[in-house]
Amino acid sequence: MTTKCISSVHVRAARQPDLEEMLGIEQACFSNAPWDAESLTRYDCAVAEIDCIVRGFLISRELVPNYEGLGGEREILNLAVNPRWRRQGIARALLEYEIGRGGTLFLEVRNSNAAAQSLYKSCGFIEIGRRDDYYQSPSETAIVMRLK
Repeated sequence: MTTKCISSVHVRAARQPDLEEMLGIEQACFSNAPWDAESLTRYDCAVAEIDCIVRGFLISRELVPNYEGLGGEREILNLAVNPRWRRQGIARALLEYEIGRGGTLFLEVRNSNAAAQSLYKSCGFIEIGRRDDYYQSPSETAIVMRLK
């Protein structure tokens, strides 16, 4: 099967060959405490491509199964976009892909990450709590958000 390369964002399930690009993005985004290869492949993962190159990824996990159409619950664990490709709609495309799976979504975001908070709010997430000292390197409060 051939893949047609286009300049718009294309989101799909991650595959093993994507891992090297994902690790590079992870290290560029989170130099203090990046996830390793095993962590990146442990959960559900989607990648966003532009011109057939992975530019970002989203990792999530199921918390409560979608039983008989009742929606279920998922948690977004990691969302990263190559710093050179930010503000191109990649993170939004990944979020829309995940939202399209249905159910209630949860995530945590650094208190200082105003850009991410703004994106999440624009997608319908609301703040439901805070976790002091949740993040390390540096220590920081996490804002817990939910989308129903």
